[in-house]
Amino acid sequence: MPLIEIKAPFLRSLRKENEIDQFEFEFIKFLVRNYPNIEDNVIKCALIAVNDQLNGNICTNLESLSESILAQELGIDKIDLTKLKHELVSSEIIGSPEEYKPFILEKNNLYLHKFWSYENELVNWLKKKRNEPSALIDSNVVDKVNRLFPDTDGDLNYQKLAVFLSLTKSFLIISGGPGTGKTYTAKKIIEALKIYNPQINIALAAPTGKAADRLNESISDINGDFKAITLHRLIGARSDGEFRFNENEKLLQDVIIIDEASMLDIRMWVSMLRALKSSAKLILLGDKDQLSSVEAGSVLGDICFEADNYFTSEITEMLSEHGVECHRSHSVNILNDHIVLLNKSYRSELSSGIPQLAKAINEKNLKSFEEVIRDFDQVQLLEPDTENVNSLLNTYSEEIVNQKFDSQFLCSNKKGVFGTENLNRLIESKIKSLLKIPVINEWYAGRRIMITKNDPILGLSNGEIGICIRLEDNSFVVNFEDDKEVKISELHNFSLAYAITIHKSQGSEFNRVYIFLPEEHNSILSKELLYTGVTRGRKNTLVIGKRELIKQTLSSEIKRNSSIREKLGHRL
Repeated sequence: MPLIEIKAPFLRSLRKENEIDQFEFEFIKFLVRNYPNIEDNVIKCALIAVNDQLNGNICTNLESLSESILAQELGIDKIDLTKLKHELVSSEIIGSPEEYKPFILEKNNLYLHKFWSYENELVNWLKKKRNEPSALIDSNVVDKVNRLFPDTDGDLNYQKLAVFLSLTKSFLIISGGPGTGKTYTAKKIIEALKIYNPQINIALAAPTGKAADRLNESISDINGDFKAITLHRLIGARSDGEFRFNENEKLLQDVIIIDEASMLDIRMWVSMLRALKSSAKLILLGDKDQLSSVEAGSVLGDICFEADNYFTSEITEMLSEHGVECHRSHSVNILNDHIVLLNKSYRSELSSGIPQLAKAINEKNLKSFEEVIRDFDQVQLLEPDTENVNSLLNTYSEEIVNQKFDSQFLCSNKKGVFGTENLNRLIESKIKSLLKIPVINEWYAGRRIMITKNDPILGLSNGEIGICIRLEDNSFVVNFEDDKEVKISELHNFSLAYAITIHKSQGSEFNRVYIFLPEEHNSILSKELLYTGVTRGRKNTLVIGKRELIKQTLSSEIKRNSSIREKLGHRL
């Protein structure tokens, strides 16, 4: 009998039931093959740690094993914590922070060594930034920067405050919801930095191609040669998964501004920090309340935990001298001087009710949610009955046939009646029927697809949406952002994009969004997911789901295990 069957007889059944994926299966086989004396509980904890990491956690909290479905299935959820930790630290594969072993046990958290290293590298960098002295600002620069905000004298304006902090700090986060002016503030920061140093070299980036394109639209009126690119491209992603720019070869830019920072996972944070030269400024824009990254970590949320727009006496006194007022801090967030929360919406669409609905979701306030739905025509909640859904499918399909592309179906899940796979199938069927296209024809003008894997050869990024067009010779190409045209024969990794997941919609906005929730509550649903979906709409948002499901969703929060908050000294 193979060793894996003896040491981990549960492994094949978990794989067969899709409780774990092939990577987890092969990883545990590797451990058993290389460490034949490994104990049963150690194998199980190692499997849980790998599973947790693949599901967005930086570490596994041993105190919370009772909440883990996998731990329950493995029968390890009720073991005494002291006994379990003793067994783990005695194992040859698990070490303390000073040791180099496949796993690290730190307090009650079990890490894959690589992710323990990532977390500590990030925390140490942040602590170093906290302790850096603030740069002084020349009075001539102050006068010119004040002129960038001519209508805010005497007002507590956090956009203006962020601009001044960008001059005095080498690390800054600007967080805010939709319409609070994050990119407007970034433009003012660029102008201010140019005043400060006309020769300054600034790079703009975003996690995805579509987020970079949106940033380019927002900054198109800035004087100078500015073009946002993906962060992967900025730091030189290579085919082996590593990056050209790192701790040994630094980026040349003086300032790096990154939009949609909530999408950055722990690995991208660390890779980005390694690429910065020591004198560079790093400025991040994002919404701390939005969905976390798809990969491990909720780094932006962890860093901004308990940030409150209160600042140290050093900063308040310095800014007061420059005519910028702010509140003195009583906060425990040691990074408060590096975080500005934009909390005023400047959108003309404020009357749409979308910001109010987002606020109700963020506050988990079902009563406010229902009041906004009642008071604003542009935000609606629709029961998911057959008649309503068919009406929406027909309307949406007709819009696409008529080449109107300002609406988007968003789904919480891929699978299920209201998942992307089923809705895309139904919509494409209706479109083909309206256009009188044979069912067997795969390609047709107007077909909307999304790239599902980065393709550096074609210059396409995961998440880019393209529209199929017919050429004069009756061949088909797909037109992507930046007017990239790709022959259909060259496309390999893509899916239909009439309906996309809310996760995939991050970094995008549409005039109108239709948000489909599943028939029953599941682990994917959370207030962060619904908040992100609602805020993708500029003018109209329609949620298709049962009221009881909305209540459950508002009460569900994404919890990702890490020690970032604790190590930064935030109160937990």
